[in-house]
This record gives sequence, structure tokens and C-alpha cells, in this order.
Amino acid sequence: MTSIPIVRLTSLLLLLLCPVFIHAVNIVGSIKPNNVLQSLTLLPPSMTVSLSGASLADSRTSHIYSNGAFKFQDVKPGSYLLEVNCRTHLFPSLRVDVSTDGLVEVYGTFRGNEWDNKGERKPHPIDISPVKGSDFYIIREGFNPMKLLSNPMILIAIVAIGGMTLMPKMVENMDPETRAEFEKQQQTSVLSSQNNPLQSFDMAGYLAGSSNKAQPKSGNGSKRK
Repeated sequence: MTSIPIVRLTSLLLLLLCPVFIHAVNIVGSIKPNNVLQSLTLLPPSMTVSLSGASLADSRTSHIYSNGAFKFQDVKPGSYLLEVNCRTHLFPSLRVDVSTDGLVEVYGTFRGNEWDNKGERKPHPIDISPVKGSDFYIIREGFNPMKLLSNPMILIAIVAIGGMTLMPKMVENMDPETRAEFEKQQQTSVLSSQNNPLQSFDMAGYLAGSSNKAQPKSGNGSKRK
């Protein structure tokens, strides 16, 4: 008679533990060398792999073993974002879906991608390799004379210097009548600029309050008749 309650208690415990065994999934993977990463010894010791879920409680972080392996234990059903945090190399992001029956599906993804759009299917256990090295420094560009020609100020200066250089030669090659007319126009422009009152205007004196007109002198007393 006493064995029946024990059997029932054991069955109840098994029923309670069955969902744990069914839903507890281990996600495993490893970092693989390639032409970007020649050896795993080049990876920094601070490198980690993060598995981000819908809530902060479902997110976790795993360190990398010496052989490049990583493991997440007891992962609940849901969708997760797997990222490799490394300061020397860039790794692709992966989407990991864990179903209620313990099936693990891995897809390629990237930040900004809609979560409903699944990328290329990846195998599980996960094998992930870097795509390129991290560049923290901007290479200083060398001197390029062609870029100077794209500057408007440089183009204006070149045109002005070219005009000053070619103008005397153009005047020498003119016929006498055209040359005389050109010199006459230059003299007329010089005379008109000299007679222009705006050019002889004293802006500094005007701002200082002075005037060019002679002020009449006031006498000390009135004239006596």
C-alpha cells in the first residue's frame, strides 16, 4: 500500500521535469579560422559571444574556449540574435530559433533587417568565421594635385593668371586700328574712374565724423561802426 503513493509521487515529479528536459536546449558552436583569421591565437581574450532574446532575462553571454568553442545551456524556446563581440575582427550576425520540440534553426541576418525575413539557413552546431578585420584608424590621403583643380578658388586664380599673361600678347597681335580703339577705351575707363566721386569718398573720415567743408571762424566780438 505504501508503494502506490511513492509511484504516484515519482510519476508527478517526472511529469514536472519532462517540460524541462524537452525545452532545455544547448546551443553550441565554434569559431573557425579562414583567410582573414589565420589562427585562433590572434583573437583577444576579451572576446565573447552573446545570445540576445526578447527580454533581458533570456539574454546571456559565453566566453570562447581555447579551441574556439562556445556553448549556451538551457536555452528556452524563442528567437535569438547571436553576435560575436570582438575588437579585432568582424563576425556575421546569426538568428537562432528554438522550437518547443527542441529543434534549433540557424539563419544569417544583419542589424536593421526585419525579423520576419529569414536569411540563409545555417547548420547547427554553428561554425562562424570573421568576414574582415576591424579598422579603427583612417588612412591619411596623400597629396593629389588633381583635387586642387576641383577647387573653385584655384580655378578662378588660374583663369586670372592666364588672362594677365595672355592679354599683352593678344594686344601685340592686334591690327593697328583695333589696338588704337582698345587703348582709347582703356584711357576712357581710367578717366571715368578718376572722376568717380565714390572712389574719392573718404569712408574712414565719414565714420569718424569729420567733414571736408571748411568751418567758418567765429569772431571774438562784433564789428564796431
